[in-house]
Amino acid sequence: MEELPVIATTYEIHKKLIELNQKIDKSYRISVGEPAIEMCRQLLLELLTAKYAPKSVKEQFLIKAQAEAEALNLQIRVILELKLANATNCLKVQAKLSEARRMLGGWLKSVRS
Repeated sequence: MEELPVIATTYEIHKKLIELNQKIDKSYRISVGEPAIEMCRQLLLELLTAKYAPKSVKEQFLIKAQAEAEALNLQIRVILELKLANATNCLKVQAKLSEARRMLGGWLKSVRS
C-alpha cells in the first residue's frame, strides 16, 4: 500500500526532530526535545491508526491527530523561542508541520463529507 503524503511528511518531521534534539542543551533535552519527539511519534500513530480504521471511526483518530499536531507545534515554538536549536532548522520543521496540518485538515474534511 502506498504511503499517504501526510504520513510521509510527518515521518520527515520526526527525523528532523531527532536531529534537532541532538543539538539541544542537555538541561533542556529531557523537558523540551524528547517530549517533542514523543508527540510526533504519537501523531504518527494516530495517522497510521486512521489510515487503517473503518470510515465510521476515522474521524476520531484524525481529531486526536490534529490535537497532537497543535501540541507539537507549540513544543517546536518553545524550542525556537528559547533559542535551544538553530532558528532556521526550527522554522523549516514548523513549515513542514504546517504542511502536514493542512493535509490532515483536508483528510478530516473528506471523511466528514
